[in-house]
Amino acid sequence: MKLLRLWPQRLVGQVTLVLMLAVALEFVGSSILFENSRLYPNRDNQIRRAAEQLVAAETILKTGPTNERVAEAAMISNRATELTWSPLPHLIDRNRPAENQLKERLREAEPALRDRDLRLNADTDHALPRDTYLKASLRLRDGSWLTLKTKIRAAPWAVLLSSVGSAFILGLGVIAAAALVLRNLSRPLRALAEAADKVGQGAHVRISESGARDLKLVAEAFNAMQDRISGLLRARTEALAAVGHDLRTPLSRLRLRAGFVKDAEAREALEADVDEMTAMLDSLLAYLGGQEDPEPQRRMDLAAIAMTVVDDAADSERQATYAGFDHLPVHARPVSLKRAISNIVENALHYGGDAAVSLTREGRTAVLAVEDNGPGIPENELAEVLQPFHRLDSARARNTAGLGLGLTIVQQILQREGGALVLKNRPQGGLRVELRLPAL
Repeated sequence: MKLLRLWPQRLVGQVTLVLMLAVALEFVGSSILFENSRLYPNRDNQIRRAAEQLVAAETILKTGPTNERVAEAAMISNRATELTWSPLPHLIDRNRPAENQLKERLREAEPALRDRDLRLNADTDHALPRDTYLKASLRLRDGSWLTLKTKIRAAPWAVLLSSVGSAFILGLGVIAAAALVLRNLSRPLRALAEAADKVGQGAHVRISESGARDLKLVAEAFNAMQDRISGLLRARTEALAAVGHDLRTPLSRLRLRAGFVKDAEAREALEADVDEMTAMLDSLLAYLGGQEDPEPQRRMDLAAIAMTVVDDAADSERQATYAGFDHLPVHARPVSLKRAISNIVENALHYGGDAAVSLTREGRTAVLAVEDNGPGIPENELAEVLQPFHRLDSARARNTAGLGLGLTIVQQILQREGGALVLKNRPQGGLRVELRLPAL
């Protein structure tokens, strides 16, 4: 519990604390690198030490008897440096530029080596860290030779510290801090985005009210907004049901009274007006109440529903045909989907005089296409015709019934099922309407 109280609750505090931890990590890492680098002397110091050891060994050997020089050279050797004495030289100058340069650096480090016969061989490792194995032979005053063997270390810690060590630690700390901050932010934000997408499709989703206080406030506000929206939708649905019930009652009375009109022409006109008003009311209620469709999704046969709609139209002696799969399962709401297919087929029959229905499959997508030989839709109005209450000029000129909600209702139904509505003008004339749904 104490750790939870010490951890900041606000997002700004959490970000600040994580960045402070990153700076602390960089400081500790740089300090460790600096301390380790002191354990490794640099290359110049190692060369100077080798020169000093060579001169000191000469001083020791020349004071003792010649027959004891081999033992004395072995005694003053150590784990890092091996000294040997011999009356004859063992090294030959290879006259390499790098070795000549190293020989001059030895003479510069120790003035006693100037104007002396000094032979040197240096071999460098090909692999990292590229240490140099040094052999240096000095001719003593009596003509014998003193040889020193040592390794000039590349001092990797010093190289790292002087070049990329500190920057690497700092970058690692910042990346770790950024990863912690993003992890703390991404999970609730991703949950919020997924919930918002589901809410846009008509679902009711509550997200967890956890995390930093700022994110918790966002989650609380989102859930409260959902509750308010759900309340408004319920109130709208209840109002629509009441209005629908209240309007259908006088329409039923009008239909009944129209039956008593003796003038056949007037009676048919009245009944047609009542039918048109009833159809307009049904489409309006279907559009406004579409998001609250209580029908559950289930596995259904899209081909069977399409053939049923076509058969109903054919039974009414209208030109409707079907071609395609005999069975194609999808996961959808059967009543709503049948209403969408019926709307499209009815539009094709009304405006084009015929309806050719086909069912195909493109990968994991079922494509139900309805084609007609009507006038089609102007290209600049293909998108606008899907907007609510939008009617084409040709429909107005023909005094076509309806509110311009047929295609909007179809699009609404398909979006709720995870599908899409596509309108295309056929090259040979007429319109092609595609209902695309995820296939099982």
